[in-house]
Amino acid sequence: MEKFIEKPSIDMYLGVRVNKDTKLEYKNENVQQTLENLVFKSKTMVKGADYKSIYNTTIKLKEGDILIFEEEGRGYIKPVNEFVSIGEAIEEFENIKEV
Repeated sequence: MEKFIEKPSIDMYLGVRVNKDTKLEYKNENVQQTLENLVFKSKTMVKGADYKSIYNTTIKLKEGDILIFEEEGRGYIKPVNEFVSIGEAIEEFENIKEV
């Protein structure tokens, strides 16, 4: 028997790791966002053929949380999946390799 893991993704994303001093503002035609004092606020407008919805979201972040940036779409998002830096990923794989 061998041990297997899911094949790692090499997809990379722009983003920022936040701390208590991180301040951000972003705006496009569908999104208005701010981050200050670890409070991320996002107002998003979604338009369809015969509807328009507006979502107001407030997320209390922790130091070290990562926001991924989607320039063409949603602006900054707090991903559901865990993201790490390339260095952190290499370190984790080195640990797995030793197992």
